[in-house]
Amino acid sequence: KKSAKKRNELVVVTVMAEEEENALSGEPEFPKSRVKKIITLDKDVKRVSSEALFLVSRSTELFLQLLAEKSAQVATEKKRKTVKLEHIRIAVKRNRHVSDFLLDSLPLPSEGTKSDNPAVVVVDKDKSVPVGTRRIDHIFRKSEAQVEAEAPEPAPEPVPEPMEES
Repeated sequence: KKSAKKRNELVVVTVMAEEEENALSGEPEFPKSRVKKIITLDKDVKRVSSEALFLVSRSTELFLQLLAEKSAQVATEKKRKTVKLEHIRIAVKRNRHVSDFLLDSLPLPSEGTKSDNPAVVVVDKDKSVPVGTRRIDHIFRKSEAQVEAEAPEPAPEPVPEPMEES
């Protein structure tokens, strides 16, 4: 049993070392084309330099890592193994720098649900945002032009042939 435990520990250490090495390599894990596509959704942005693309990707990774760690910490404090929306909201509220811009974008848990039960997410579509800002979920929605372009064209209706008189 001791040798199996040592092997498991060695595997964990090896995996952690590989993850740390990948993180230190500096190459972001997000697909460059996807990040570039999201950046260029802003009508004011025409081109994106490779340096800017790298910085946005890496910054996003670091931000998500921070958010995941803080949310996991909250879940652990609440003796839960699954990170839920409630845990993310608490983690965001605890970090003032993150809550300044992210708290308003998080969906509110529906009323009447217990924290132990999975929350049904209700997003208030009419919630106003300051002029000149967009909610983060708008980035991932398809525009009407994209939806129309992807929609299959309806098949033409068959024209009935005239019947011959006999």
